[in-house]
Amino acid sequence: MSDVEDIKHALNEWLEGLDSGDIERMIRTVDPDVVTCNEHQPTGYGIAAIREKYAPRIEASTFKSGFDLEHIQVFEGFAMIIGHFTVEVTDKTTGHEGGGQGRLLLVYRKHDDGWKMLIDIDNNDDKS
Repeated sequence: MSDVEDIKHALNEWLEGLDSGDIERMIRTVDPDVVTCNEHQPTGYGIAAIREKYAPRIEASTFKSGFDLEHIQVFEGFAMIIGHFTVEVTDKTTGHEGGGQGRLLLVYRKHDDGWKMLIDIDNNDDKS
């Protein structure tokens, strides 16, 4: 596979891990030095922050996520993806449905075993 195909595969593994409730599958796609900078949330550092953020959510809800790729650029050992995300969330107990959508910037770093998400920055679309 080309670098672009490998990066897309890593992103799809993350999304499929989220949608199937498999946090370990998600973690396998993440760089140990990952930084998450998501709207209305504190900045997270490292894999432990990913677990702390997503494990309770996966326990409580089901997810259906999507991503429309706008741009991908590969550099020496790094890559950036820009696109639009969607996520539908259903509470496992109440059945309440929610979700969101917005823009997303991801930075990946190349490792011997593949591309890993290093930076995750998002902003949600205005709900007004």
